Amino acid sequence: MRKAVGVSSFLIAEPSMKALAKLLALCIFCAWCGAAAAQTYPVKSVRFIVPNGAGSSPDVVARLVAERLSRRLGQQFLVENNIAGAGLVGAQLAAKAPPDGYTLFMGSASAMASNLVMFKSLPYDPRKDFVPVAGLVDNGPYVLAVHPDVPVKSFGEWVALAKSRPGKLSFAADAGLAGIIGRWLNKTAGIDVVHVPYKAIPPSVQDTAGGRVEMILISPIAIAPFTSSGKLRIIAITSGKRFPGMESIPTIAETLPGFQIGGWFLLAAPTGTPGEITQRLNREVDTYLKEPEIIERLRNFGFSTSGAGTLQSLQEFIRSERARWVRIAKEVGVEPQ
Repeated sequence: MRKAVGVSSFLIAEPSMKALAKLLALCIFCAWCGAAAAQTYPVKSVRFIVPNGAGSSPDVVARLVAERLSRRLGQQFLVENNIAGAGLVGAQLAAKAPPDGYTLFMGSASAMASNLVMFKSLPYDPRKDFVPVAGLVDNGPYVLAVHPDVPVKSFGEWVALAKSRPGKLSFAADAGLAGIIGRWLNKTAGIDVVHVPYKAIPPSVQDTAGGRVEMILISPIAIAPFTSSGKLRIIAITSGKRFPGMESIPTIAETLPGFQIGGWFLLAAPTGTPGEITQRLNREVDTYLKEPEIIERLRNFGFSTSGAGTLQSLQEFIRSERARWVRIAKEVGVEPQ
């Protein structure tokens, strides 16, 4: 009986071992194909969807990265601005695109985090539809700028003026991220400054420079021509510490200890994009972001970067930012639209 059992076991085990060998060979082949695909990628132009207008902060960063990737990988990375539906259409297009590495997305703090508390429903799910590929900007602080006729030169003076005129002053900001930051600032400082929402940056800047709105909350690059010409005056920045290259601008935290917030951008791709491709893009972007020249260029735009990061670190960062925006939304009473 023992001999029979042994023969039977051998007869059964032999085809199983053959099947295992075939499976192993298939796995090796698939891995080789994936590596080969990553080495040949891209074989055609790549669409880089930015859900913001031309000249906006995300657009500027996207074009820097796209130009670099185009040179390094030998195919055009074409920036496609899509601001329809407050950027939701662009996000939806990217989310529903084939996960083949030929559609990338500029994932901003709005698109990947704060939109979850701004809208009752979204045409895409930032938690499921995208995989982060590479961090681009981890700190893009906003600045507070006022019309020259506003009699303040610091954030402390602005708070004092606002408290003396509750509900009489106004600030320009978009209806999304910047608007929430402004409302959070109101609550934290104990002031009542009316939010005037704008769908686009140019009108908000023009109205503030024209004196129709007293203050604007915006990225520094968007108002550079107006500050250099004296049409607007920056009084504070939202970074936790004085920002490199803009050390003369005091932080809000110097008046309100602990106040720190800003925008961020990362490169994302539709979920399911081959890991070999996302890893190659991550390496290319990381090398670029660590070059002294690009660090300086980003700094001149009012951004800082610590490199592309890893998939795990990016996922953890996004989770923490989503939790943070949930807390802020509750504090200021954001009603999803």
